[in-house]
Amino acid sequence: MRTRPLTASINVRRPRELADYARAFTALAKLAVHGDAARTRIRAAIDALE
Repeated sequence: MRTRPLTASINVRRPRELADYARAFTALAKLAVHGDAARTRIRAAIDALE
């Protein structure tokens, strides 16, 4: 797997590393919001800055 973090490119080849990335992706995917829920959170963040 090739991934591009903010500052470099990393080649992940070891099964353990692949499993770590898969677990992290799954955890982050569970936290993701879409559609109306995302718009609500974005609007709340904008309003907090005003």
